Amino acid sequence: MEPWRLFWTVFLGVLCSAEAGLMGDQCDWTGSGLTSTTERAVTPVYLRCREGSISWVYPRGALRLLFRPPLPADERDFRVCVRVIRRPDPPDLFHTLLVNDTETPERFPARLFVEGARRLVPLYAPNDGDPRELRCFRSRHGRAALYVEAEPEDGPQRREATFKYEARPLVRRHDPSTADCRPCSESELELAFCTSDLVSRGVIISSESREDLDTTQLTVRLTKLIRATSGGETKDKPDLEDEDDYYRYDTDNTLQHPHRSHKRRRSPHSLHAHVHVPAACGAAAGAGEFLVMARRRLGRYALVCAPRLDDWERVVAARDADGAAHCTLQH
Repeated sequence: MEPWRLFWTVFLGVLCSAEAGLMGDQCDWTGSGLTSTTERAVTPVYLRCREGSISWVYPRGALRLLFRPPLPADERDFRVCVRVIRRPDPPDLFHTLLVNDTETPERFPARLFVEGARRLVPLYAPNDGDPRELRCFRSRHGRAALYVEAEPEDGPQRREATFKYEARPLVRRHDPSTADCRPCSESELELAFCTSDLVSRGVIISSESREDLDTTQLTVRLTKLIRATSGGETKDKPDLEDEDDYYRYDTDNTLQHPHRSHKRRRSPHSLHAHVHVPAACGAAAGAGEFLVMARRRLGRYALVCAPRLDDWERVVAARDADGAAHCTLQH
């Protein structure tokens, strides 16, 4: 009998009497398999946000993740994407191109199964031959559950099953997870400027196919960083004097805090960022300066809109003339 079928059979037999462990009811969940006294324990975790992360240290037994994201009243079904983390992410912004994307991926110590009508459907396994670390599935009748089954222990070494998830309505406005690759309208450009995690003028200096993420990774040299929200601790984060969640740079990319004197500056450095585009879009490096707008999705910047700078300047001029902009537009 195949291992995942065996697990399904065992699970049916022990569900009623399994140790539940600690339940989650939030965006993120962190737990340890050391709290389980049996390898057949199933821990239920309730996730009621559109995105978040799971960190399972010393995985043992299984988790049952039940997704219940907040949705508009007229939208019932949704799509869940899960990205397993096998190596550290590079920083959001970095000065050197020698970032940690070159680290050797570690083996993910668990397998993922989607709960179907009558069986578990394999979604991810370390040895399934599929290099993608990003896997997606759809809800059924407004419900979606994912089983995370720990692989057998192999010695006393520390293991950690970490992954990020995102749950989005099936019908959605233009956003990073839309793969139609169409240009943004003027209203979408304005919305993207006001709401994106990264807004910067920049030059695309290289593109790389990322088969593991099913994306094209664009490396952007930033020429004027207008806004960047912090994504957490990183190894190569630009040197900051405090823990503000918001940073602003001058045109020469020297760091300034919004409420401090402009006379205090650091030595200028070229800043770069990786921005991801769905592989189906066929994006590539191009000449000229763009206004790059991206949102953080599953731990990485995902491109929302990238108009050429002269096109964006025309949009700003038109919005300034009619005074209808939702926020203060810049270029």
